[in-house]
Amino acid sequence: MASLHTKIKLYLEANSKTEAELYSDNIELQNDGSGNYIKVWNVSGLAQPTDEQLNALESQADEL
Repeated sequence: MASLHTKIKLYLEANSKTEAELYSDNIELQNDGSGNYIKVWNVSGLAQPTDEQLNALESQADEL
């Protein structure tokens, strides 16, 4: 199972953004004990991905 981080990286790249967004204050992931989720999403010009959009990247993320 691919990590949320990897699926977000692929989502960003598919939408002409870079992985650098993950290492800025624009995206913050959190885990409150029930799994990782997106706590903060402030990527200019790109909506926060839905669970369905991220799940669609699962097989591609598994290959990395």
